[in-house]
Formats: sequence, C-alpha cells, structure tokens
Amino acid sequence: MRPIRFATQSGGAPSAEEWAARAKRIEALGYSTLAMPDHMVGGAWAAMPALAALAPITTTLRFGTLVIDNDFRNPVVFAREVAVLDVISAGRVELGLGAGWLDRDYQGTGIRFDRGRVRVARLAEAVTLMKRLFTEEQVDFAGTYYTVTKAECRPKTIQQPHPPLMIAGGGDEILALAGREADIVAIVPSGITGSGKLAVGTVTLETLKKQVQRMRDAAGPRADAIELSMFLDCNLTDDRDKTIAEMAERAKSDPEIIRASAYRGIGTLDQIRAHILHLRESVGMTYFCLRGPDVEKLCPIVSALSGT
Repeated sequence: MRPIRFATQSGGAPSAEEWAARAKRIEALGYSTLAMPDHMVGGAWAAMPALAALAPITTTLRFGTLVIDNDFRNPVVFAREVAVLDVISAGRVELGLGAGWLDRDYQGTGIRFDRGRVRVARLAEAVTLMKRLFTEEQVDFAGTYYTVTKAECRPKTIQQPHPPLMIAGGGDEILALAGREADIVAIVPSGITGSGKLAVGTVTLETLKKQVQRMRDAAGPRADAIELSMFLDCNLTDDRDKTIAEMAERAKSDPEIIRASAYRGIGTLDQIRAHILHLRESVGMTYFCLRGPDVEKLCPIVSALSGT
C-alpha cells in the first residue's frame, strides 16, 4: 500500500503577502501539496498564476489543481500552462482535472452547462490530447469536441512522461475514465451539482467503497498503481455530538448526513487520526486533502502519519 500523504486546499488569500506566508507555513507543517480549486464565483483566485507565484519561495511543496474545470480551458493552451509551471517549480505539479459540477460557475462565464455524460466525454478527449501534447513533438487530433492540427506544447515537462494526472469525480462515467487514465483518483460524492443537497447514502463509507470498486474495475491491471485521494473536512472538538448538531443547524441540514459522512473528520486529534487510518485500511485511501478551520492545528496528524 502507498504511504499516506496530505494536501490542503486554498482558494487564495487577502493579500499577496498572506498567500506567500500561508504556502510557507503549509510547507513547514509537512503538507505534501497545496491545491487550488477552479471556481469562477466566491472570490477564488485563478489557480495557475497564484501557484506560479509560490514556486520561487518554496522547495518541497507540490502544487495541485483540485480541480480544473475542463470546460473552461482549451486543452492545448492549458497544457502549455501546466508545462511551464512544472518547469519553473522543478517538477512539483500535480495536474487535477474534472468535468465541472457547479452551475453558478457556468452562469458566471456564459458557458453552457451540458449534461454530465457530455462533460465527461469532452474531458476524456482533453485528457487524451493533453497526454499526447506532453509526450509528442507535434500532434494532429480529430475528435467530437476538439480538432487540432500540428499542435505543440513547449517546454516539455520536468516530470516524465507528464505531471501526475488526477481526475476527480463520483459518477460511474467519470470513475471509469479515471480508472483508465488517471495516476491519482479523487473520489467525491456522486450527484454534486449546483446547490442541491446530498442524501445520506451518497457520503457513507459503504458508498465510497462501491465507487472505488467501480474505478478499479475500469482500471483493470493498473488498479494497484493508482493513488486514491479524497477531501476530509475537519473540525477539532472535544464534543463531537455537540459540534455536529451546531454544524447541522448552521447548514440547515440533517445531522445524520454529517455524522455518517466518510468525508468528515470531526473530533479530537486522536479521533480524526483513527478515521484516517480506518479509511486507509477499509478503502485503500492514502492521499487526504484536509480542509476546514483547523488545517494548521492538524499538523500533529500530518507529522505522525505522513509516509506511513
């Protein structure tokens, strides 16, 4: 089994100075990766320039996109941006791609929000095209969604044949694509679209196990080579039940959804640590993206479990 490692996700900071300071703290605390989302609303920064700014001031921290919405990027243009970031960071990029899910992002850009099956098919073509751009000198490609002639990507990436490819998703089609193509698969609850609320059954450990198995079935012989990743939204507390009740009240949600969620780490450091180890043993999960108000306070877990 792969060793455990940790990422955290951040959409930006109040200033350039705080952005740089945050990255340095995350690196010093032992996190493997700082990942950025790709939302067009809510104040999130543009990922590629924000990550590029951190390359000269860090040494071990990896830079992830968790995840770029494929619909907002031409794959030829984006492959060049990824390659440059990989070069200037000395090979510290993790390329995360997804098919898009937040309808407000599409409303804010004027881009049509196609059916999920169409978005996944378009992502599949983009993945094929980008992999070829990273490894070939010149690419001709004719697909349903992209057609290019004599396309080129310079510079070539430091990481060969290309930076590790993460695909994130929860539905059957995208899990199958991830199993066939990704180096890292980030499992998320299925049915996330817009502001719709998730049912209890979508976030349980049993559902997570079924999603992993679907991905592994599609992966076939390469399944064991894939790194499994997931978000873990953490809240440190000495009173788990009280905290869950308060969270449910604020979110106007069913507390059982929070209580049953595999994607929540709520409790003491020991309880959250035990949850992480249970996910590794029961699902094979080894790459955790920790989020929430206590990311920096979770450093004892990061220190104790990283590399184990």
